[in-house]
Amino acid sequence: MSRTVEEIGAKMDALGLWEAVAPYNWAVKPRGTAFPYFCTILMEKEPSPVKIRFLMLEGWQTLHDYVRIRIDRNYGFYSSPMEMPHLELVICRDGKCCIFRHDEGFLPQEADERQRLLAEKILWEAFGVMLRVESDRQLPMRFSEERAIFARVESADGTWVDSPLPIPDPRPHVEKVSFAKADVKRAQDLPIASGEALSVDFRMLTNVATGEPRPRCIYALVAVDPATGEQVLDCRATVSSDGGLKGLWEAMPAQLLKALIGRGRIPGEIRLRSGRVFRLLRPLCEELPFKLSLHDELPELKEK
Repeated sequence: MSRTVEEIGAKMDALGLWEAVAPYNWAVKPRGTAFPYFCTILMEKEPSPVKIRFLMLEGWQTLHDYVRIRIDRNYGFYSSPMEMPHLELVICRDGKCCIFRHDEGFLPQEADERQRLLAEKILWEAFGVMLRVESDRQLPMRFSEERAIFARVESADGTWVDSPLPIPDPRPHVEKVSFAKADVKRAQDLPIASGEALSVDFRMLTNVATGEPRPRCIYALVAVDPATGEQVLDCRATVSSDGGLKGLWEAMPAQLLKALIGRGRIPGEIRLRSGRVFRLLRPLCEELPFKLSLHDELPELKEK
């Protein structure tokens, strides 16, 4: 008997086990899929209308990235789980359930029929795991001593079995920041405004998107003069198919360099509120004599 995403979501919510299973990750690998899907739970706080986000993260590298940014929000290039490839069941406080597909660089979209069918398979097995957790709270940790994740795996004949998924080592994280030699030379010839500061940030905008049939997220490199509040830079970009999110972030320092050249002077200080932006701009300090400073808050950079 086929069960819809909404029906399964309601059954999962009725168990009242979100807090019990929230600390764990487990996997579901349907027959014929290239990747396992890793189940993890985000519990939203009121007054958010969303109660639960049930993420089905696609593949090992996505899981590795997710775990790392939960530990260090400045790790890598993802700013939010929203940017990671996954299916997501959203359970609202009014009981409504929705299913979305997330992909790097795009706004979430409602799952199509093929994606819904895949989600139904994953969610039904996840519901079964949650039922078993009621009586066995350590079930998701069953294979931890084997350095493996607990998984429900669909065999060739359509039956499902418990199976350990050995955890592979993540790919090394590599960042490459480079500048055009001509731009560096031009910048080095500019005057240094030692008493001037700029507040700089690079971020995904939450209130705008492209007008394409599948809207892309928009990222903005912004700079504000903290003394006057004047916004002196607002450079916007989207993720491309070749460079991805990694390429967008790696190109940011060169874009800032071009903007500084356009202003005709180099500030004595660049103030940042993001450890990731700080890390990627450090190579620019090797070329130009300005100070980078990291701050918990820079009110002048708040989105308009």
